[in-house]
Amino acid sequence: MLQRARGYDAQSVRIAIVTDYYYPHLGGITEHVHGQATELTRRGHEVTVVTGNVVRPPGIVDGEIHPEDGVPFEIVRVGAALPGYGNASQTYHVVDPLLRRKLRKIFQERKVDVVHVHSPYSPILPMLGVLAAPKTAVTVGTFHSVFPRTLGFDIAAPILRRVISRLDGKIVVSEACIGSLAPYLPYEYTVIPNGIDDRHFSPEADPIPELRDGKTNILFLGRFDPRNGLDTMIGAFTEVRRRVGPEVRLIVVGDGPLRSRYQKLVPHDIAGDVHWAGRVNWNRPRYYATADIHCTPCQRASFGMVLLEAMSCGRPVVASRISGFQLLMEHGKQGLLISPAENVERFAESLMYLIERPEERERMGREGRKTAVGEYAWTKVAAQLEEYYLGLLEKGPGA
Repeated sequence: MLQRARGYDAQSVRIAIVTDYYYPHLGGITEHVHGQATELTRRGHEVTVVTGNVVRPPGIVDGEIHPEDGVPFEIVRVGAALPGYGNASQTYHVVDPLLRRKLRKIFQERKVDVVHVHSPYSPILPMLGVLAAPKTAVTVGTFHSVFPRTLGFDIAAPILRRVISRLDGKIVVSEACIGSLAPYLPYEYTVIPNGIDDRHFSPEADPIPELRDGKTNILFLGRFDPRNGLDTMIGAFTEVRRRVGPEVRLIVVGDGPLRSRYQKLVPHDIAGDVHWAGRVNWNRPRYYATADIHCTPCQRASFGMVLLEAMSCGRPVVASRISGFQLLMEHGKQGLLISPAENVERFAESLMYLIERPEERERMGREGRKTAVGEYAWTKVAAQLEEYYLGLLEKGPGA
């Protein structure tokens, strides 16, 4: 079946992945691009990741480990990746006065068959990635975001449609994205989810020894963006700590400009039971393995990579009942879903429920691991992408 697309087969497709987000920037899109490029290369394709040079890389606790070193695919960096802010989250945008010309040269020299752009509505690199694609290549865009209606999008929508209409294929990582996109970009979308490296994110990861001291560990992992709900997490932990006593600990993995604000939310008498681990990259599985429960009171997400990582590591999840999370896990099966996302008391009650029921934690952890490996392992997701590319190549660019 794979040898049907006008002479292409599973070993011959040349793919350029264009993204604002890649290491040393940390986040869901970075992880997606790294897994996508790695697994497609393992399947025999020639992959080039085109991204920017991060001007001021954020400090990372395990910064001596560079996942991009020794990868089996090519990385080409152009322009400067400058930090910004949008959709209640930190963003990056690659800028370069000669960006379109450089992209054309990169695509032409590598004779690419597929140009795959992540967040193709985002200026400047992703949009130019679409516009600079050779006429002989098919273009694919993956949409990652859930966002509210805004005046800015209302104004920009006609321009965005001129770019997005050039795509031969449009992918969303979950059905949750379509509701945000439909008012502005009313096209047909195919759902191909984020993937997980289930060998790296494994229950067999080595825990952090100094944090496995008999206390029940609750883990929060994520950037310190307002939408990620660290304030709700701290409020819920405070309630739990008041009830349980010093036998429970909150581990916070992440960092950001709002760190001092969040630290001030922790009451002085329990500050010693909150461990601020900092921004962690490759060693994240060790923190999941250290945790007894993973908790994320996020207010907006299209998918939920931190949920998937925790599930792949065999840990039960307490998460907000938002669209992206509900599509990934089932209440009572891999963990507990809480609504509304800002409700401190309900998060505290759910955490207490699992703290008091270790057998439930074990059962939910097993179900989460089964879901992650069975539905979201990169070996399966990359096969879907491969089939999608070949279907487009069979029709031809611009079809």
